[in-house]
Amino acid sequence: MAENYETDAVVVIDGEEIPAYARFTIDYAAKHWGGTLDADDPALRFKLVAGNRAALRLPDGKEGAIVPDRDTGHGVTFTGSGMPPA
Repeated sequence: MAENYETDAVVVIDGEEIPAYARFTIDYAAKHWGGTLDADDPALRFKLVAGNRAALRLPDGKEGAIVPDRDTGHGVTFTGSGMPPA
């Protein structure tokens, strides 16, 4: 079973908070989650790749660690690491 989410969010990279819009899917059967991020900050992808720790924080305050994926040209793609924030 998979659940899709689209929401305003905050990406926290080494303590820096960057407002973003997140689209992600949680696939509970495969124990996998990931998606894309859009932000006004043009350096978001660079900051994710260069940073040591990154998390996706949802409006309810729940967070999940994320790792940047390859550049697809359609937002910043990521894979979740550990438990999803939803």
